[in-house]
Amino acid sequence: MSVLAAPPAADLVARLHQLYHDSSKHSVYQSVPVFVARALGYQEEIHSLWRSDQPRYDYLLARLDLTIGARVADIGANTGYFSLNLARTRPDLAIEAYEMNPRHAEFIRLTAEAFALDRIVVRAESCDLAGLARLPAYDVMLLLNVLHHAGFDFDPQVADTNAAFTAHAIAYLARLRHRCRQLVFQAGSNRGGDKRRPLHAYDDDAARLAWLALVLRESGWQPAHVGYAQVGEGGGIEFRDAPPALLAAMHTGRAAGAEVADFFRAANLARFPGEFHRRPLIIATTI
Repeated sequence: MSVLAAPPAADLVARLHQLYHDSSKHSVYQSVPVFVARALGYQEEIHSLWRSDQPRYDYLLARLDLTIGARVADIGANTGYFSLNLARTRPDLAIEAYEMNPRHAEFIRLTAEAFALDRIVVRAESCDLAGLARLPAYDVMLLLNVLHHAGFDFDPQVADTNAAFTAHAIAYLARLRHRCRQLVFQAGSNRGGDKRRPLHAYDDDAARLAWLALVLRESGWQPAHVGYAQVGEGGGIEFRDAPPALLAAMHTGRAAGAEVADFFRAANLARFPGEFHRRPLIIATTI
């Protein structure tokens, strides 16, 4: 649908821009969905080599098992790039976007209302460890670059050590296992997004993979797809499946073998600025 409901487009753009630039820790973080940008003539500048929201969305949409009427939760939805796109692409889905920043939650709500995406429910609340027990059951949960902020932006009781954080990550993911059957998961390597608190070396892709494999395995999840950023034929970024050997290594816990090292050499993830594209995009199912 391209016809907008009230308020008028110019007023809506001004309000969305204000909500987007709220000067919080996670503002100016997601792209504006393409369908919104085209209809409103509105976009926010996000460096494509840093974020790659659309390639990540394309990857997960092609691989998720989304039956008609499936229930989807977007945990830490930010300004709703994934929730809004899913609602636009699959209007049959029942989507709940959880976002603790009330201004970003309002961004999602206003956009959904303007484009008549009436299957999105926006919940301006945090999903901390205790709160997970109150969630209903879903078919799919998105947990994209949220969990590494535990102990800082939520769950302040987590001690400021790697061991305590790892234990918390396992407990958190284990609770999600009782709330959904598919999990889309991506996480950073610095606790709280603070480079002074690394879980492993910035350029150690095998260690990053091994840690993710550990917390998923110990919490009862099994990776079904693991995508990594690559440069496509046209020069743009796309996410591609990692080879079977890497997926098998995640299942067994041996994520530092020769085949894994060969994959990372060929992938050359160092070509991308920042850590973001070194984070694998994982779709996991319950064991």
